[in-house]
Amino acid sequence: MIGQIIRLKVHKGKEAELEALVSQLMLDVVANEPGSIYDVRRVRGQPQTYFYFISFPDQAGYDRYLTADYHTQMSPKALALLDGDPLFEDLDSFD
Repeated sequence: MIGQIIRLKVHKGKEAELEALVSQLMLDVVANEPGSIYDVRRVRGQPQTYFYFISFPDQAGYDRYLTADYHTQMSPKALALLDGDPLFEDLDSFD
């Protein structure tokens, strides 16, 4: 499994716009990436801060996601809403 946690903060007043983009992206991932997990949550008490948890069965699945039209078209829109750089944490599975 290939996993990642992403923490990001959006500009005040842009929460609904990000949530709409991410909601559609989650639907697209579920429909097109079998075996993947894509979950995004708002941090309690910090309405502009979000955590993404994403997991793909293998590197090929993650690479497909990165180059998929639904991801490449959404990403610039979401990045424009951010207040600062996102923080990425790569995850390894264990047995």
